[in-house]
Amino acid sequence: MATAWTPGAIAELRTKLNLPFVRADAQGLVVEFNPRFSEVYGWDASLIGKSIGEILPEEFRELHHSGFARFQLTESSKVVNHPLTLATICNDGTVVTSEHFIVAEKAEDSVWSFAATLRPLEGPHAQPK
Repeated sequence: MATAWTPGAIAELRTKLNLPFVRADAQGLVVEFNPRFSEVYGWDASLIGKSIGEILPEEFRELHHSGFARFQLTESSKVVNHPLTLATICNDGTVVTSEHFIVAEKAEDSVWSFAATLRPLEGPHAQPK
């Protein structure tokens, strides 16, 4: 499945300015997000350097970390490159159901990076599919 990883996938997600965007490094630490992500989910710069698990419900964090570690070993995934409906934790602790579209990209130095757009499906920022 390694051939499914497309160079430029993360840059393409960044162009979807109407959608919240977040990117994590190979260790699962948040390295960037766009202003729309802040607007919808309330996170500020204090999220940078923290685990991407911060935006996941607590009961899913261990599964996420296990899947992240498995991907690092196998470079195979069933959750990237297609929409997933997941709960997203806002900075204030509220939960918003969102459609996540996750991509993985390997840099020239063989280090993976992961990014997603999140489409809120409920609440004041809900966007139709």
